[in-house]
Amino acid sequence: MKQKHPHSSKTDTDVIRPRIIAFEITQRCPLRCRHCRAAAHQGGTDSLSTEQCKRILDGIVDFNKCVIILTGGEPMERGDIFELIGYGKNLGLRMVMATCGFHINDQSIQQLKEAGILAFSFSLDGATPKTHDAFRGIEGAFESVLQTVEKAKQAGVRFQINTTITRHNLHEVPAIADLAVQLGAYCFNPFILVPVGRADELRDLILEPDQYEQLLKDMAALKQNTPIEVRLTCGPQFARVARQEKIDGADRITGCLAATGFAFISHTGEVHTCGFLDISAGSLIDNGYDFADIWLHSEYLNSLRDHSRYQGACGSCGYLPYCRGCRARAYTMLGDYLQQDPICKLARPMKGARK
Repeated sequence: MKQKHPHSSKTDTDVIRPRIIAFEITQRCPLRCRHCRAAAHQGGTDSLSTEQCKRILDGIVDFNKCVIILTGGEPMERGDIFELIGYGKNLGLRMVMATCGFHINDQSIQQLKEAGILAFSFSLDGATPKTHDAFRGIEGAFESVLQTVEKAKQAGVRFQINTTITRHNLHEVPAIADLAVQLGAYCFNPFILVPVGRADELRDLILEPDQYEQLLKDMAALKQNTPIEVRLTCGPQFARVARQEKIDGADRITGCLAATGFAFISHTGEVHTCGFLDISAGSLIDNGYDFADIWLHSEYLNSLRDHSRYQGACGSCGYLPYCRGCRARAYTMLGDYLQQDPICKLARPMKGARK
């Protein structure tokens, strides 16, 4: 007999549960990346105590045992990072980390592994020190990533390479993908720029629809011919193009996961659909750390799950069920999270779009 979740009128098999939750545990970071959605910096703060972080993890595991991405800021800035990883692991959560690598050395990599970290994501926004360091705001950032990659490999911890794509580095994407393979990454995961945080100042670097469409086609070819996994984040139209190009496994490629397969918890304990869409569905601190209650009952989250409410080109698009457009770009550039994704080639011209 199917069991009902205590917070829902649906049965457990009907409940949409996030497979991945990113948990922003700090706003401190040694870098000042031009595109940082958190606008993190060295003088940032840890708003949540160790105990609060643990209670948030408790609330998540009560609803679903999923992947937890510890992010920030730079997670290694927290003195309790090993404790939090170990706590999450003991709950049955799969703990991974997004890190710039500055604080990972021979000692800390072993501590991370012993605590239970399963994987890292490292960012390379250029194929050379010149382009990467310029984007990351500090000299030596590129070399630091390469050194940390080697430590991860020596420790036997797998990693992926993330790249935020703008007009600044669009031409370097093939070289960055090649570098990811050479370094031994298991996945190459480009992010398509969303202009939030410090990236609000990079609106002139957002891809034009034609540039973006060509990139999607190039990524489809890359996915077919690269020996490692290739994924896109904030590039939901990849689900459409993969099907149009009829690449292997296209039917398994999904678009925007907002309010379905992915959630984001902010450094103050607010539940969001992702880190790029700054609308809170509710505070875990205020509601007693009940993640399920927010996830299931938020009118905002449920509106994102209702495709009949989508507007513009997205509202009438035949690809909507598996693409959904980028809800964060719709919000930051058009002011409405249910509007069309403005960089999609199928989007209609609109007045009032923020440039």
